[in-house]
Amino acid sequence: MLPSKILITGSSGYCGNFLAVHFAGQGIPVVGVDLAPHAVIRDIPNFKFVALDVRNGEVLKRVMEMEQPSHVIHLAYLMDPNHDRKYEYDVDVMGSKNALQAANATPSVKQFIVMSSTSAYGANPDNPDWITEDRPLNPGSYNYGVYKKEVEEYCDQFNKRSDLKLVVFRMCTAVGPSYYKKGGVVSSVANAPFLLDILGGNGKLQFIHEDDVKAIFESVAKNEKLEGTFNLVPNDFSSTQELGTGLKKSFIPMPLGLLRFIFGALWSFHLAKLTPAMARLMAYGIVASPVKLMDALGYRFKYSTKGAFMDAVEKRRQNGTL
Repeated sequence: MLPSKILITGSSGYCGNFLAVHFAGQGIPVVGVDLAPHAVIRDIPNFKFVALDVRNGEVLKRVMEMEQPSHVIHLAYLMDPNHDRKYEYDVDVMGSKNALQAANATPSVKQFIVMSSTSAYGANPDNPDWITEDRPLNPGSYNYGVYKKEVEEYCDQFNKRSDLKLVVFRMCTAVGPSYYKKGGVVSSVANAPFLLDILGGNGKLQFIHEDDVKAIFESVAKNEKLEGTFNLVPNDFSSTQELGTGLKKSFIPMPLGLLRFIFGALWSFHLAKLTPAMARLMAYGIVASPVKLMDALGYRFKYSTKGAFMDAVEKRRQNGTL
C-alpha cells in the first residue's frame, strides 16, 4: 500500500529533493520542510513546501498535526562541517529528536525513516569488508558520524507508539544526475587534475545511485511491517584507483599525516570545508554489507558502485552540472 501523504524534512537537499520529485510524480502528496525552497526545482505537482527550521520542535509538531502525513522521511542534517559546533549539533541531533517526537505525537504517522550514515562505523584501518549492522559504532572524531551515532542511540531508547514503525538507514554517499551544486565528490574526482594515493590507506569506496535510493525508499514505504536498522549501500565496492584509472587520472602519493595537517590548516583558516577527520575517511574507506536490506525487501541493485559513479559523471556532463 502506497503512503497517503509523505512529509520530508530537508526537502531542498539533494536526497530530499529527488525523493520528493519521485513520490510526488506518482501522485502521492508530499510536504517538504526546509529553511528555503529548492534553488532550482520548485514547480512540482503534488508538492507543498513549508519553510521551517527543524530546531523548532513545537512548530514542526504543529505542521505534522495539520498535514497528517502517513510517512515521515527525516533528511534535515548538515553534510558539510560547520565552524559553529552548536548550530551543527542542534540541526543534526536536536532536529532529529524533534522530528521523531513530532512523528510519535501525530497518530497519522505510521512510518518514520531517519537517515544515518556508514560513517558512524568509523574510518578505521582494522575495519573488515562487509560491515554488518550489528558492528559497534565507532565514528572517532568525525562530527557527522558522532552525531549520527547519538541520533541512533536516541532512536533505540525512544519510547515510541507501538503502531509507529521506525526505520534507520546507514547510507553511503549517494550520487546521480540530479545533483547540481558546485563541488561534491563526483565533480571533485572527475575534474581534479590528479588524485591522491594515500599511503597506508585502502582507498575503498561505496557509492549508491539515486535511482536505487528511490526504488528502495518506495519499497520500504509500501512495507507496513518493516522496521529496524539497515545499511543502505550497494552490493559491491570500488576504489579510488579503479575510478581514477577509468577517468585517466594520475596519482600523487600522500602520507595520511600530511593530508590531515593540510586539511586542518584549510579548516582553521576557513579556506575549505575539510577537517582532519575527513582525511581518515578518504584513507580508510568503509565497506558495509547490504545483505540484511536485500533479504528484507528482495531487492537487487540496478547500479554497482563504479556504475553509479560513471553514470553520474556522464549525465552531469550532459546536463552541464559537472
